[in-house]
Amino acid sequence: MKRLKYLIVLFLVVTASLSFTQCKTQNIDKKIPFSISEKSYFYWVGGKKGTNGTNIKIVGSYITTNVSFSKIYFQNHEYTLVTELNDEGFILSGNYSEFRKNDINMHQNAEKEYGNEAPKRENKIPFDIQNNEAIIVYSINGEEFYHKLTSVKQLDTVYYP
Repeated sequence: MKRLKYLIVLFLVVTASLSFTQCKTQNIDKKIPFSISEKSYFYWVGGKKGTNGTNIKIVGSYITTNVSFSKIYFQNHEYTLVTELNDEGFILSGNYSEFRKNDINMHQNAEKEYGNEAPKRENKIPFDIQNNEAIIVYSINGEEFYHKLTSVKQLDTVYYP
C-alpha cells in the first residue's frame, strides 16, 4: 500500500514538472547580431512648470544588416526608438516626456465637475529590471527578440529655458 502511494506521488510530481517545462516565457537573447559601445541616459527639465522627461541613447554597430529595432523598456516606461544610421553603425534614441497634469474641478454640485478627465493608469512594463537596466526589442526577418542592457550610465540633468 505504501509503495502504491509512493508511485502515485512520484507520478504526479513528474507529470507536474513536465507540464511546467512546456510553458514558454519571453526569451531574452544572449547572442546578439549587433554590438553596443555606449549606453547612457539623462533627465531633462523644461522651462515650463511640470515639463520633464528622460532621454536614452544607445550607440552600436551591426554584425548583420537585417536587424531592425522597435522599442526599448527602461525605468518602467516603454520608449519608441528613433534609429540613425551612420558609417560606424547606429544610434538609437528614445524620449519619454511628462507634462503637467490638468487641474481638476472639484465642486459640491457634480454638474460643475463636467469636463474632468478620468486619471490615466500607468502601464507596467512586462519586465522586472533595475533602474540602470534596459531591454531592447529588435527583430530579424520578422521574428522578435529581446536583449538586456546593464549598467546604463546616467548623465547630468539638462535644464531647458
